[in-house]
Amino acid sequence: MPAKKAVMAQKESATEENRQASSFADSSTTGATGTATDIERVCELLQTFMSEQRSKDESIQREMARQEQRWRSLQHQFGLLQREVQKGQFTAETSGTREEEQERQTQTRILRSSQSAVLTQPQQPEQLPAQMLKLLNGQ
Repeated sequence: MPAKKAVMAQKESATEENRQASSFADSSTTGATGTATDIERVCELLQTFMSEQRSKDESIQREMARQEQRWRSLQHQFGLLQREVQKGQFTAETSGTREEEQERQTQTRILRSSQSAVLTQPQQPEQLPAQMLKLLNGQ
């Protein structure tokens, strides 16, 4: 919205400058009698132009500052997002590692308990597979 207002203000000032320039051209054709008024008009036009230029420069500076602030904010948000994604990946990697470690520990416990059961209890050969199945199934 502010950009549209600035454009409309520029168009209005250009129209005013054109009117002033045409009135200056009309007065310059009257001859040498209007020399003092012509100089005054040129001074007025120049002052008007300078003040409009100053206001345009100020609005451009404000817009640049606003854009710079938005850019910095965007960079900050991107950095936060990047850290969050990296943190999530690290958490996923470590949780995967933890799950794998737990699985290995479970398998090791099953193996040890099955070995100890086999070594401590003399069994008939046909009973061993049934006991191993029970141990593997956690029963």
